[in-house]
Amino acid sequence: MKVAIGISTMNDGVYSALSNSKDISRECDIIICQQVSDASAVFPMESYDLSSINVIVKYEKGLSRSRNTLLQAAMDQGYDFLIISDDDVKYIPEGLSNLIDHLSTHRHQHLQFQSTNEHDELRKKYKKKSFTLSSLDILKVSSIEMCLNIGLLKKQNIRFDESFGLGAGWPVGEEAVMLSDIQNSGQEIVFLPISVTNHPDESTGEKLFFDALMLKSRGVLFRRCYGAAKGLIITLLFWMRKFVLKPSKRNAFRKLTSLKLLIKGYNECGKS
Repeated sequence: MKVAIGISTMNDGVYSALSNSKDISRECDIIICQQVSDASAVFPMESYDLSSINVIVKYEKGLSRSRNTLLQAAMDQGYDFLIISDDDVKYIPEGLSNLIDHLSTHRHQHLQFQSTNEHDELRKKYKKKSFTLSSLDILKVSSIEMCLNIGLLKKQNIRFDESFGLGAGWPVGEEAVMLSDIQNSGQEIVFLPISVTNHPDESTGEKLFFDALMLKSRGVLFRRCYGAAKGLIITLLFWMRKFVLKPSKRNAFRKLTSLKLLIKGYNECGKS
């Protein structure tokens, strides 16, 4: 199996990407998409060993655009699988090696694996055994837990939806949309209880309690992934759980306001 790690980064984040990936380049190849916001900026890399690392420079922004650049490079270069990553992610060598050893038995599937935090603890509650993800399970998958089957994506012409993700009109959910499109094409995503990546715990999910765009984006996301009827049901259930039954202490929105924002996003799906 020919495997690469595809790392998205912006400006001088390329140095973190190079540093974090230098010790695992013997396990698989590294492809870095460095998005540069200033065309006049220069990021010298002469001091880095780039023999097994391909750095692609793009003068643009948008996380999903970066992911698509990495996907296209993996397709063009004949890779079988691409592990999705960011510049602040570190890797667990034995976990990465274990994952690669399993790929030959999953040549007709995509994979989700485990990630740990800065304390070397699992970043979320994972199941202890392998299983095939349901349509709702995809909402729990982080991008840095994804190992994509390049041949299957190429066959069905599946790419990241560039309307979603940081730097896009709807700044959340690009991984869920991608996995939804994968499932809707008839392909499977299988979870493997193998810890591969390490990343500090973060609280970006808390932004939906005080950022109107982040909350609206959830409504857009649910309709994009599940369609009109099921998407509306999931939007309402999400509102009940987050703003009625177990509201966050950081919640800046009234119950009715939060519902209006979610429904507004739901109604705007496909307009941005």
